[in-house]
Amino acid sequence: MADSFLHLLPIYPLLAQQILDDYQMEKGRCIDIGTGHGYLGIELAKITDLEMYFIDIKKEALEQAEKNAVEAGLQNILCFIQADVTALPFENNFADLIISRGSLWFWEDKVQGLQEIYRVIKPGGTALVGGGLGRYTPTTMRKRLKGRSVENMRKSGGEKLSGDELVDLMHKTGIENYTVVSDVPGEAGTWIEMKK
Repeated sequence: MADSFLHLLPIYPLLAQQILDDYQMEKGRCIDIGTGHGYLGIELAKITDLEMYFIDIKKEALEQAEKNAVEAGLQNILCFIQADVTALPFENNFADLIISRGSLWFWEDKVQGLQEIYRVIKPGGTALVGGGLGRYTPTTMRKRLKGRSVENMRKSGGEKLSGDELVDLMHKTGIENYTVVSDVPGEAGTWIEMKK
């Protein structure tokens, strides 16, 4: 994650708590895809006993994620793996939970990436892929961060998809068990939730 995204640090504990509250997964295997510096995965590991698998295509990002995890004093089983989302190095039905915040917008082959994620989810498991700020982020913080996040993403070469574009993308994958979820009722969806 580039330094331009450091302003988002306050959302990660809130988003991790929302994920725990929504999916009730405190144990098992969790993969954080496009982890960047590991912020979301680290916050989720702090409040669970999940085995955490941090995946990023960039070696430098993984090195920083590992450093951040060590500094956080995590006791979970942690693995740091350099890989592309289109070729995940896991067997079918490997993970109980897969999370990916902010990386979808940068994938070259979004369809294959989502199909790979679905392949790796265990039956009964969930994947949450997208880029919102989460429901628990206070309105004042949301207003302050929203515009900066979109501008920084564009500068980094990413392109956020609308809720309708996420639905179109999922149709292309052939995956049927999904929902496009919004952080705020009435707003366009920013997350794809897949279940198996």
